[in-house]
Amino acid sequence: MFFWRRKSAPPAMTLEGALGPNDRLESAAAARVEAPDALVVAADGRLLVSSGARVLALAAWGEAPGLWAEFAAPVTALAASPGGRVAIGLRGGGLELRERDGRPSPGWGAPAGLKSVVDAMFLSEDELAIVDFGFGADEPVLSIAPWDDVGRGRLWAIPRQGPPRPLAEGLWCPMGVGRDAEGGLVVSEFERARIVGLDGRVRQAGLPGYLGRFAKTEAGYLLTCLSRRDPLIEFLKTEREFVKDMKARTPPSHWIAPRLDPQFRHDLPIELGATRLFGEVKPWAPSFSYGLVIELDARFSPLGSWQSRAHGRRHAISAALVWNGDIVAVSKASGELLKLDREARR
Repeated sequence: MFFWRRKSAPPAMTLEGALGPNDRLESAAAARVEAPDALVVAADGRLLVSSGARVLALAAWGEAPGLWAEFAAPVTALAASPGGRVAIGLRGGGLELRERDGRPSPGWGAPAGLKSVVDAMFLSEDELAIVDFGFGADEPVLSIAPWDDVGRGRLWAIPRQGPPRPLAEGLWCPMGVGRDAEGGLVVSEFERARIVGLDGRVRQAGLPGYLGRFAKTEAGYLLTCLSRRDPLIEFLKTEREFVKDMKARTPPSHWIAPRLDPQFRHDLPIELGATRLFGEVKPWAPSFSYGLVIELDARFSPLGSWQSRAHGRRHAISAALVWNGDIVAVSKASGELLKLDREARR
């Protein structure tokens, strides 16, 4: 992707109106989980949550989670079929499938060259779709993806018997997969802040965050954002010489980019602007991390949101879904499961 094409991109939505700033994530009930990331509701009704290289299971909110399975690498994606199978993506491009009782499910072959499985969904009991965003385990995705010139992501279909086949290639850091109101497959693209179908038609664009996964609800979708779209980053995309110099002289970990961690660091001086009188961080202060869950209708139009602003700590929301009538979300920054108030989203 070349920067001058940005001039024709749709304007980004602002955090006002239905998406007006609020602190609803900060007031949500929470449960601590070490290194959480992905969520799925299993066929037996239990909530499965990844915790580093483990998958934990909860039967009800407030109960202590139990160990469901442990793997050789951190878990990066979870999907469950109505019949009880569970797909597990692993850092470094690994993929495992388990039956309802936890035994390995035979007959599934992963495509060669997988970088990282960040989301998955069962198309049927015998076919799985997986999202590979195209970055290796050693690459700082949040730093690189906003400035990348190549669409690396792929969507694969993996049958239980037979070779995997690509459904889409050249995607711009895809993070989530689901179905639209007509049943077609759609993906969320992290940096382009849009939801696009495999037919190439954009279902929604200009969203105000760097997109994560999304999940179906009774009336629409829950869309998670790993951070909000920052005006400085968007402006610098028009400054090609500055970006070229930044990429040539600075390691990716220090590029101007969204981050998961809301804590300030002395080696990131640009965020000193967030310090106000007596050292207090104001909600509207500049911050490259943010917490944001957006409720969408069936056509992907925003209806409301839950947020954690610059002064909060529940940032980097990587997954959200409906479980036992409640909305449960993951904050990677605070290491928590959050139970959101469904009546306070607007």
